[in-house]
Amino acid sequence: MINKFLLVIIISSLLTHCGFTPIYTGNSKQVIISKSEIIGDKDLAFNLEQKLNFKKDEKSLNAYVFKAQIYDTAESSLVDSRGISTEEIIKLTVSYQFQDKNGVVIYQDAITKDKRVSVTDNLSNNILVKNNEKRLLLDSIIQNILFKSRVSLN
Repeated sequence: MINKFLLVIIISSLLTHCGFTPIYTGNSKQVIISKSEIIGDKDLAFNLEQKLNFKKDEKSLNAYVFKAQIYDTAESSLVDSRGISTEEIIKLTVSYQFQDKNGVVIYQDAITKDKRVSVTDNLSNNILVKNNEKRLLLDSIIQNILFKSRVSLN
């Protein structure tokens, strides 16, 4: 009994003092941009800029220029016996880059996400479902952009 208790204390002591610290926690510097240029669907572009929420400072010497292009496509993935599409794949691609004040590209990437969506005879419902899925895909892409920009630019 005493040996088990002593063993638990020793193991606990070793594990708590092993020096483990999580990666990418702590004070990472915020990405500062002087301006952003986003091309693509206006609603998606607006959401992208608002949710990225980069700190804007046109006078900072360390500020970047953020440029992005949003591409969205929908293609039939499942067709019934009548030749009518019953399922589509929605693809959303955001191609972006960070430039310094001199126009030199510091970091660039393109992120693509896709989602299968059922298509019905109700056109207005189909549009709502597709727009909602595009927003969800964009949210996922935004998380990737935020993570990659903080890791790559700092």
